[in-house]
Amino acid sequence: MASTFAPQPRILPCPSCGEMIYSDTTKCRFCSAPVDSTTAAAAADNQAKVNNACNQAKWIRNMAGAMWAFLGISLIFSGGTIGVFACFFLIPLSLIYWQISYGRLTTADQDYKKAKRDCLIALGLWVPAALIEGLVITVRVVGA
Repeated sequence: MASTFAPQPRILPCPSCGEMIYSDTTKCRFCSAPVDSTTAAAAADNQAKVNNACNQAKWIRNMAGAMWAFLGISLIFSGGTIGVFACFFLIPLSLIYWQISYGRLTTADQDYKKAKRDCLIALGLWVPAALIEGLVITVRVVGA
C-alpha cells in the first residue's frame, strides 16, 4: 500500500549565508541565493547526520552522568551495581560507535563541536567512575 503522506522537506544550511533553509526551496529566504536541488539533498543528508550525532552525544553524556548516580546508589544499596555495570560497557561501546559513525563529519555547525565535547566529557566521567566501581567490587569480593 502506498503512503498517503508526502515526504517532508528537510533542513540544511544555506551554502551562501549559513542560515537554515528547507531542502525543497529554490532560493534562500534570507539572502536570496539560488539553491541547487542536488546540492540541497546532499547538504540535507549531512545535516541529518549532524543532528543525529548531536542527539547521540547528549545521550552518551547523560548516560555517563547516570553512571555516577548509579555508583552513589551502589554504595548504599547493592542494586545500583547493576546500573553501573551496564553503563560500564554501554558508554565505551557508544563512544566507539559515535566516533566511527560521526567522528569525521565535515560541518561548520557549532552544535557538532559541542557534540564532540560532550563525548569527551562522557569519557572523562566514565573513566573515574569505572575505576571507583572496580575498587568497590574488589573491596566487596575481598571483604566477603
